[in-house]
Amino acid sequence: MELPNILENFPMGAAVSLRAGGCARYFAKAASVPEILAAREFARARSLPVFVLGKGTNLLVSDKGYEGLVIKLGGEFLEVEEEPEGECLNLKVGAAVSLPGLARQVSRRGFAGLHLLAGIPGTVGGAAFMNAGAYGAELADVVVSVEVLNAIGELAELSKSECEFGYRSSHFQKFGETILRVNLRLPKGDAKLLEAEIDRCMRARRERQPLDKPNAGSSFKRPREGFPGALIEQVGLKGFRVGDAQVSEKHANFIVNLGHASASDIAKVFETVEREVLQKTGVRLEREVIFLGEF
Repeated sequence: MELPNILENFPMGAAVSLRAGGCARYFAKAASVPEILAAREFARARSLPVFVLGKGTNLLVSDKGYEGLVIKLGGEFLEVEEEPEGECLNLKVGAAVSLPGLARQVSRRGFAGLHLLAGIPGTVGGAAFMNAGAYGAELADVVVSVEVLNAIGELAELSKSECEFGYRSSHFQKFGETILRVNLRLPKGDAKLLEAEIDRCMRARRERQPLDKPNAGSSFKRPREGFPGALIEQVGLKGFRVGDAQVSEKHANFIVNLGHASASDIAKVFETVEREVLQKTGVRLEREVIFLGEF
C-alpha cells in the first residue's frame, strides 16, 4: 500500500471554521481506498486514534491538539457519478464533495431534494455522518445507501435503513466506518423555483445567523423542550463572552470567534451555557459541535 504524504504537527486552527485549536500530531490527505488503508496502518502501528476530517465546519480541536492522525479525503472522493432513472437522477457522490456546491449544481438542472441544504457549509460525507438538515429537510430524505470502509478494512454498502438516520444522528456516529460515497436519488423539480428557494434560504441565513464571524454552525441540537437559542436567551446568556469566544448577539445558538478566541475559551462558553440552561430551565442541551482532543 502506498503511504500518502504524512505531515507532522499540522495546525488544525486553519482547517476548522472556528479558527481555533492546536495541532494534529499527524495529518494525511488520502485520494483512494489504498491510501486510507495505508494511513490507518501508519496510525495502528503507533497505537494512534484516527479522525476523518471533512470541511471542519462542525468541529472544535483542543488547544492541546489531537494526539492522533487526521485524514482528509480528496482525489476519487471528490468525484460525482450520475445515472438518470425516469424522472429522477441517481448520484454516487464522493464523501469529500461540497454539499452546497452540489446542491446548487443539481438544483440549477432542475432536480430537487438538496435545495434546502444549500446553505450547510460542509461535505456530503460529513452531512451523512451528522444527518445534516435545515428548514425541515435533511440529507436522509434523499439517501439510498452509503458506501463505507469499516474498522477492519472491508468495503461495505449500507442501505438507508441500516444507516439509522435520526435527528442530527446516524449509525456512523456509533461505529468506526469511514464514509467513502453517498448514493442519492433526487426527484425532478422546477429549476427556477428551486433556485428561488435557495436564494430565500440564503437570505434568511444572512439575516439571522452570524455568518460574518468564524463559527461552527448551530452549537446545540434542538431539545424536545423548545429551541436552544430561545433557552439561551431566556437564561440571559445572549452575548456572554469568555475572551474572544461569544454567544452570538445575532443568534444565541451560535458561538462565534471574535478574532483571537482559544479553543479553551470556546469550550468554557459551551460549558457555561450547558450549566446555566440546565440549572435554570431543567433542559439538558446536547452539543452539535464535535470536540476533538483533550479539554
